[in-house]
Parts: sequence; structure tokens; C-alpha cells
Amino acid sequence: MNDFKETLDKYNIRPYKYTYMNKACILHTNDGKYVIKNKKRCDKDKLYDYLLSRDFSFFLYPENDLEDDYEIYSYIKEVEIDDDEKAKDLMYIISDLHNRTTSYKNTDLDKIKEIYEDKNAQIEYLFNYYNDLEEVFMKHVYNSPAEYLLLRNIDKVYNTLNYSKFLLEEWYKISSNNRKMRISLIHNHLSLDHFIDGKDSKLINFDYAEYNTPIYDFINFYKKHYQELDMDNLYQTYQHRFKFTKEEELLFFIELIIPNKLKFSDNNFNNCRMVYEFNNYLDISREFILKQEEKYKSRYNTEKAK
Repeated sequence: MNDFKETLDKYNIRPYKYTYMNKACILHTNDGKYVIKNKKRCDKDKLYDYLLSRDFSFFLYPENDLEDDYEIYSYIKEVEIDDDEKAKDLMYIISDLHNRTTSYKNTDLDKIKEIYEDKNAQIEYLFNYYNDLEEVFMKHVYNSPAEYLLLRNIDKVYNTLNYSKFLLEEWYKISSNNRKMRISLIHNHLSLDHFIDGKDSKLINFDYAEYNTPIYDFINFYKKHYQELDMDNLYQTYQHRFKFTKEEELLFFIELIIPNKLKFSDNNFNNCRMVYEFNNYLDISREFILKQEEKYKSRYNTEKAK
């Protein structure tokens, strides 16, 4: 707390009111509002300078010295629009980030094999895990509602894992013949909560930013919002501005569709909700991927006909 006050005194910020919001604090002063939060990265100055050098300005630059223990930002009031509109605006911003920071690096076959073997091991582990879980539940004289719900849908789990395996083999075939990997600076924590939409739209919270394949920004966004937003439309908006290569899209589908490992507790209500959401995710994600594959085939056949 002393460091907190010392930082405010250093910049002559005199709050008369504090409002706490998630992990940040809004400072109400006679000169306006500020947001202060703990600093998680020590090299944000390099990150921000790099973004500016790439002519990307859709982020908040701190009001204070980046060597301080805290980050202070001007408070921006967000325009009240519905989440679908906000999400579409976010797709414009994140695709711009990826376009402006794209580079290519050589990838040897060993690295491709490593990714393939890691994903293959993950799929095999989940096959065995759910097979063992099924056997245990089948031996119970009476199943709990959550156990019964999973058993009724266990074939869906196996089919999804088989589909993941099929996509992985397709990805490996293509990637083995292409030794260039596209990487971008990714936000790596993408959600509507980390986007301020308005006249001066800004991405916030670059604490987890890194250079990686750009698919992971949409994956994070999808897993956060797949239930309430039209992901098909948002994906098309993003792809129109930053189109995945075929190998990127396959890896994107693989990461999206591989099921989570369910961990049951002693709380029957939580278990039921967990299994229900698990099944719902598999249904929605499988439908989403199949839609994208149909669109790809349609475009391919149209181009072939020409």
C-alpha cells in the first residue's frame, strides 16, 4: 500500500474516491479519472515501442514511468453498444495487430514432429482417460446425474477425439512440406473484457502478449465467448482481414476441438453443470468447424471450376 501511495504522490495524483474493478483500481480525481494496476511485465516499454513502430496505436500507453511498480492509465469511457457490435470491432483491431506484426521464421521438421507428437500424445491420453472413466461409471449400480449424462454422450467424446486425430494427420502432411511458420505479436488474453470500444478504441492488458502463431488469439476469444456470440460471423470478419493458411486453420481446429479433461468433485450440481457445458462446447465447436470446412470446399470448387 505504501508503494501504491508513493507512486500516486510521485505524479501528484490526489484521488478523492477509489473504485475497484477486477484487478484494477479506478482513481477519481478533480483532474479526471485514472486506472492503476500492478505491473506484470518488466519489458512493456519495448513492447509498446514496437507497436508504435509498426504504426499500431490501438492500445493504452501508461501515464507514468514504465519502471514503476504500478501502471497508471487515463480512464476511457466506453460507448454502450451490444456485444456483437463490440466483438466485430474487436475483430478489426486484432486482425490489424496481426497484419502489422507478421513475420516468418524457418521451422525444421523436428519442430513440426514435436508439435505432432505432443498433440497425438494428448489425444491418446484423453482416449484412455475417458475409456477408464466410462468403465468405472459402468460398474456403478446407480449413476449420479452427471455420470449418466457423460455416459449418454461418451460416443460424442470418442468421435471428437477421432476427428481431432484426423485433423492432426492432415495438418502434419501439409506442415511437413512447408518449413515456414507465420508468427505475429498476439495479445494472448483476448476477450471483450480487454477491449474498450468507442471513438478511440483500445486493446488493454498486454500482460501475456508474445510472438506466436496468430491462431491463439481467436482460440482464447472463442473459448471465452462461444456461447453468447455468433462465432461463425466473427471468424469470417477476422478471416476477411487476416486469412489463416490451411495449416494454420487445421491447427486452429485441432486446438479448438480437443476435449478438456473433466475432473469430477463431490458436488453433484457442479458436476452436472460441468458435463453439460462440456457437451455443449463439443456440439457447438464441431458445428463451427464443419461450417468452415464446407465454406473452404465451396471456395476450392469454385476456384477449380474457373
